[in-house]
Amino acid sequence: MAMRDPRETLIGWLNDAYAMEQGLVQVLENHANDAKDMPEAYRKLTQHLEQTRMHAERVRECVERLGGSTSTMKTAMGTVSGFFQGRSTGASPDELVKNALADYASEHLEIASYRALIVAAQALGENHVVQVCEQILREEEEMASWLERQLPMIVQDYLGQGATVGAGMGTASGGSFSGTPGGNRF
Repeated sequence: MAMRDPRETLIGWLNDAYAMEQGLVQVLENHANDAKDMPEAYRKLTQHLEQTRMHAERVRECVERLGGSTSTMKTAMGTVSGFFQGRSTGASPDELVKNALADYASEHLEIASYRALIVAAQALGENHVVQVCEQILREEEEMASWLERQLPMIVQDYLGQGATVGAGMGTASGGSFSGTPGGNRF
């Protein structure tokens, strides 16, 4: 199988990242709505939702700067996928746990994608793309770290164990989402 032009490959990968970000907008909108009664989680998810919208815009600008255009097909597939993913846990009693797991996994997919994009852009001397992807990568890593700190508490809260099991886990720089001890945090 012949490899296509490296610049076209970079544009294609940026299109994949754009579609991924567009799809995650829908997911984060739903997950933020699910957490509307938990002020800290809602704030963090809506903040990351806005970052995700900005990520998509910045990636689109990179595609256009390289002479490409965003793929309508990839974007549509990402949006449809995000629509269903964002609603897939709605009927589950453990919806908040599943949302946190999905968000954590998504952040790591994004982290891997942006790391690959940085390497490709560096290899092609596309310093602007490198800078954009490095900024996005930092924000994705920060969100993944936040989710990692919250996950033990989210699971414990779901199980009704809140402050009793593993007391102190995950509170170093995140703490409780809500003012209600043992209440859902995410």
